[in-house]
Amino acid sequence: MHTPRDLLKLNAVNAKADTPESTRERLLIVAREVFSEQGFQGATVREICRRAEVNLAAVNYHFSSKEALFGAALDFEPLHALCDNAAHEGCAEARLQRFIQDFLTQLMDEKSSSQCRLVMHELINPTLALDSIVREAIAPLHEFVGELVRDAAGTRISSAASRRCVFSIFGQCLFYRHGYAVIQRLHPKLRYDAKEIAATAQHITEFSLAGLKQIADKPR
Repeated sequence: MHTPRDLLKLNAVNAKADTPESTRERLLIVAREVFSEQGFQGATVREICRRAEVNLAAVNYHFSSKEALFGAALDFEPLHALCDNAAHEGCAEARLQRFIQDFLTQLMDEKSSSQCRLVMHELINPTLALDSIVREAIAPLHEFVGELVRDAAGTRISSAASRRCVFSIFGQCLFYRHGYAVIQRLHPKLRYDAKEIAATAQHITEFSLAGLKQIADKPR
């Protein structure tokens, strides 16, 4: 299913003449959708071309290979926006909660960007693209949350403890994505709509800050 953002792009591309540039852009938009649904291993060039309504040879012409198409389809803008949205004024605690809520929304909301789902597939079944994903997307997220952790704790936390806190925060968020099939079976009526995502983000923030306070106040 196309996201609203992808639909706007696709409609703009389709409105143009059928040029090599528009064909390439249409392939990228559809490839992001197919890769996010099926992962790199499960996605096929044939299915991407079928949905994009282009000749099978178009992938080789524009990208030379499925691997190159996958690399070109990676768009880290939605993940970079997580830091931008949480970097506005406010205390570290408030910025952390904004970040967690936006991150959970990308993880749990099926209407959100397909890029997050694409990255999740890559984490489970990594390809050579993982190095680029870690360097350009994941590392900046960890660095940003690390700054928030240090701001909230002041100078009372070691670098090792800060690193573990960052891992714990991301681990809590990712549980709701990776464990969703189990969560559905434990709580069949639970749905992660905007209200539930906001409540979960508040819980993770409060839980994390309480633990961070204990760590920061602990004699070193």
